[in-house]
Amino acid sequence: MDMNAYLSMFIDESNDHLQSLNENLLQLESDPDDLSIVQSIFRSAHTLKGMSATMGFEDLAALTHEMENVLDLVRNSKLKMDSFIFDTLFKGLDALEAMVQDIVAGGTGKADVTAIVASLQTILKSDYKSGSSAAPAPVAAAAAAAPSISTNAALLDQFQSSILLQSMESGHQPFFIQVSLEETCVLKAVRSYMVFDLLERNGEIVKSEPSVQDLEQEKFDRSFSVFTISSLKESELLQQIGNISEIATVQVTPLDPESLAALTTAPAAAAVEAPAAPAAEAPASPSSAKQASEPVKKTPPTTGGAVARTIRVDIERLDTLMNLFSELLIDRVRLEQLASEVKRNDLTETVEHMARVSSDLQNIVLKLRMVPVDSVFNRFPRMIRDLSKSLDKKIELVITGADTELDRTVIDEIGDPLVHLLRNSVDHGIETIADRIAAGKPETGTIHLRAYHSGNHVFIEVEEDGSGINQEKVLQIAIKNGVVTEEQGRNLTSDEINMLIFAAGFSTADKISDISGRGVGLDVVKTKITSLGGNVTVDSAFGRGTKFSVQLPLTLSIISAMLIKLGSEKYAIPLTSIVETGIVKRADILQVHGNQMIQFRNSIIPLVSLSKVLESPDYDETTEIETEIIVIRKGDKWAAIMVDEFIGQSEIVLKTLGQYLTQIHAISGATILGDGQVALIIDPNALIK
Repeated sequence: MDMNAYLSMFIDESNDHLQSLNENLLQLESDPDDLSIVQSIFRSAHTLKGMSATMGFEDLAALTHEMENVLDLVRNSKLKMDSFIFDTLFKGLDALEAMVQDIVAGGTGKADVTAIVASLQTILKSDYKSGSSAAPAPVAAAAAAAPSISTNAALLDQFQSSILLQSMESGHQPFFIQVSLEETCVLKAVRSYMVFDLLERNGEIVKSEPSVQDLEQEKFDRSFSVFTISSLKESELLQQIGNISEIATVQVTPLDPESLAALTTAPAAAAVEAPAAPAAEAPASPSSAKQASEPVKKTPPTTGGAVARTIRVDIERLDTLMNLFSELLIDRVRLEQLASEVKRNDLTETVEHMARVSSDLQNIVLKLRMVPVDSVFNRFPRMIRDLSKSLDKKIELVITGADTELDRTVIDEIGDPLVHLLRNSVDHGIETIADRIAAGKPETGTIHLRAYHSGNHVFIEVEEDGSGINQEKVLQIAIKNGVVTEEQGRNLTSDEINMLIFAAGFSTADKISDISGRGVGLDVVKTKITSLGGNVTVDSAFGRGTKFSVQLPLTLSIISAMLIKLGSEKYAIPLTSIVETGIVKRADILQVHGNQMIQFRNSIIPLVSLSKVLESPDYDETTEIETEIIVIRKGDKWAAIMVDEFIGQSEIVLKTLGQYLTQIHAISGATILGDGQVALIIDPNALIK
């Protein structure tokens, strides 16, 4: 079988499992006693190992197997997690990610992981040395009562144990069966099914390890174990299971009340263990078969079923689809205009129906391209954890708005800029523990990573409660490095001084480290964000912290907009930025410190003259007694802009102004209207200070 056909699927699923391992391991680090998290980590590692072995990436499978051995001890309460184990497992994950990236680049996925494997084996050996004291009493007792039962076997919960005990009292014999398949076995799920079919025809299965679902999906190595009640004798079970093709070894151990009591978890532990394999629980005795079997049938579909409902599509195909639909939308707007001019009922009805269908199609096309920023944010908790340990700082990362969606092309590009901003916050922003205590701050610094929509844009903010920007030091370094002259420096505002840190080669670090100090980073951030049609600003208070705000276009394609006129010129304002429209009388306009303001909903908001901002050649609202206004918002800030005339709402296709017309104040792009005219698109966020 040609495995290359499955390579892209393997890479995608491996990245998903590695991300899940990182997230769950971070969660476990904050709550080391939560065994349900360990179960999730173990399942992901086990699946990754099986996938890697199937694809022939033996080094990847071998390292995962060593990590799995450690996790197996933890989930069976034979090993307590500590900082050394966490660090070793994180190093293992880094090595696995490097191997997968090597495979992506066309390599073989091999790497030198000798040191990591040695650390993992040291953990295992240390556990064995103290195994008698570290192992819980039930497991130790189980080993003594039934030596042939592996202490790695999953324990029974109270419900499962009671079923087996009732069967003994009724004269039935429960067994613990361990089955190993041959190494050459290809259809592992089929062989396990044949064993289960045999056992179910002659009795009832109480529990299996791995679960029935994992066995069906071949998410296991070569062996599995079963707690069962059977009408067959021990010798008959050995013979009949052994007769199944590709079965390597079979061990059948009869259970008695003593060994059963030893293998039963305490009620508290059972509450943790029970969710691990719900699908494997089945009735034990005929009298309880109907009641106990119902929950198994009602088990909700697993992730495996959901995956079958998704497909992976090349982003270029989505780009082509979007471009074709953009042309269709321009023609639709043109048809709507022609229909309004011709005024034929049948033509109008047809065009209206086409407009409704194309609107639905537009929503689908746009949603296909939208991806939650969580796909970028989820890599940062691990990065902050590693950086804080290397710098000996205590830092908490708080993420909000991770479900905010962005266009896929933007998502693919913002990862590196956000990495630079976060590293800057960790290294330059958050102080050392001693400095924070001396400043009267909590010893744990906080970095907020936020994302939210505002109009036709998404804002991503990185805010920390650190030392803030020392503007005097920034200005001195800028003058020393020739970024500005002394004369220019004297005339700079506070915000302009803050923006100097984005200059190429600029750094305030006193020494160069592997985290910062080389003068590359923030200039890369600004360059990349600008190339995406966005911008970045910084707000800082010395001694209190710094906030970086990145503004990005929500989508690079189609938006709903309000078309307006300023004299002979037409403009479009994104509908998502508009709160409402209205009319203001000249007499109601207030003058506050030389700025025009109006009263709106029991508050005073700024009034912006769009004709002055855009230098309109043939419109001046000062000559009017009443002027139309549009109230816009950016986050929690509001403003009203004065316009000449409302044209109406329309779906428009965003077009860039090209590389010769970049950074035009208050203009984010252009669109082609139904009559062929070009209308500029207003950026409302630029009008709100």
